[in-house]
Amino acid sequence: MTFEKETGLDVIDPLALLPLGDITISDGSSSIVLNTIYLDSWLAALIAGYKQVRGANQVPVEVADEPIALHIEVTPKGLLSISYENQALIPQPPEALEAALKKASKFLLEGLGTLPDSPRDSFLDPIRKFISTGSNGAGAGG
Repeated sequence: MTFEKETGLDVIDPLALLPLGDITISDGSSSIVLNTIYLDSWLAALIAGYKQVRGANQVPVEVADEPIALHIEVTPKGLLSISYENQALIPQPPEALEAALKKASKFLLEGLGTLPDSPRDSFLDPIRKFISTGSNGAGAGG
């Protein structure tokens, strides 16, 4: 599972720190493309969904500024399936999603790290915490 940046990181207002961009979530053959989104809020929501789904069968990933939730489901084999609107990805091991989220988190934090207000962006706090902690494993509680 990979997260790919489409247009890079655009900060529309450096004083407000609103990082806009496009991301693609891919399983290698299918992709879900999220266009012109707030990268920090989406990434924080995906991380929260990843942590919650380890104790549930299905979790809606709801983002405050988006009307449609992305869904993460656990298959009977313990794989994670991601769906959004009418698109769904091939189920992947939880470790693949965790690795992709950590890579995307590092990219976002590196991109925003040079901006003076990035320490005050509260959406970045769970992202910072996620990459600073080691893997809890798919079976551990969140």
